[in-house]
Amino acid sequence: MKILIFGDTHLGKRNFKIKQREEDFENAFSQVINHALTSKVEAVIHSGDLFDSGIPSISTMIFCIKELGKLKNGNIPFFITAGSHDVGSGDSFLRVLDELGLIINVSSKKYYSRDDDAIIITGEKRNGVFVCGLPGRNNQINEVLEIARINIPKNCFRVFLFHHIISDINPLFSTLKKSCLPKGFDLYVSGHWHDFFEASYEGKKLLYPGSTERCDFREMHSDSKGFIVYDTDNNNFSFEKLSIRKSIIFEINCTNLMPDEIIEKVRKKIVKGNGEMLFFVLKGGLKGGVKSEINLYEIYELAAEMNYLFCKIYTGALENPEEKQTIVHKKSINEIEKEFFKNKGFNNKETLLAQEIINVLGSGKSSQNIEEKINNIISWLKGEMI
Repeated sequence: MKILIFGDTHLGKRNFKIKQREEDFENAFSQVINHALTSKVEAVIHSGDLFDSGIPSISTMIFCIKELGKLKNGNIPFFITAGSHDVGSGDSFLRVLDELGLIINVSSKKYYSRDDDAIIITGEKRNGVFVCGLPGRNNQINEVLEIARINIPKNCFRVFLFHHIISDINPLFSTLKKSCLPKGFDLYVSGHWHDFFEASYEGKKLLYPGSTERCDFREMHSDSKGFIVYDTDNNNFSFEKLSIRKSIIFEINCTNLMPDEIIEKVRKKIVKGNGEMLFFVLKGGLKGGVKSEINLYEIYELAAEMNYLFCKIYTGALENPEEKQTIVHKKSINEIEKEFFKNKGFNNKETLLAQEIINVLGSGKSSQNIEEKINNIISWLKGEMI
């Protein structure tokens, strides 16, 4: 049988505050639902962040209910776990969808219980597919998994669903130790990472479908937005790309150019468009003038006239002539911080305080360590004020 897997749909999101971008996210979602119906999959699995907000707008709710209703009418179960964006300050709209029978939220409280020192995790089995998992909360997630106990059924295809980043993707952003995942499943599926990624665990596939749309500028370079169709008979899958709005990115070398010359160089890149998003990243050091003299709105108006949905110019990597850049090659973090604050005009005492604050905010410290550091900072400040 076949299972469709997707996630991080972020319904309701408006990139750059543009209404059409909200519609783009809905269009991507509809494409996935239509594929599930036409290919007659046995189940759909969503790896979290169905919505961009825990409290979506009325129009987003209505759209989602209509789309999920198509799956319900087709007897295709929709399994999901709550992502980090799905959870609001109070109850989640996922509960409403669950009550309507449109989704099976395996991160609902009803699937968790305590038995002495163990946490019992249960799930749901539909159309020969069993799914259980965890919501996208990072608080003590590894400790929870270490004491979790799951009664995994037999004679079905078993999926463990979660919404965390493992170190295989990026150790810096990892929120879950892969070694803590429960054993005995046929497939592991996760969200939160917006690019497709394939790993393995205990000889089984561990898949991230990625997001269905580009959620910010960092993702505009990506052309691999889509979903997974998994064949349980041979444990193989295909990644199906979605048809989404195109984005065009130009990196412009502005070394030894004046602001008016940069404008002219950018203008020459703008040809007739067809609703794309257009981005310019300006780099290098100006010959003269300052980057604030670059007339960005002249470019934005031209892009609109040439039928682009949106245009944005990034000048963060563009240097004014008088700016002194911090050289980071072969320097420690401590040295880089000192040079950075010195260039910002900090004196020695202010630099020491800034570094101490950074140290307190760093990760990997116990509450006692943090309290000691804070007390040291308070004492230092009191001494300066006397």
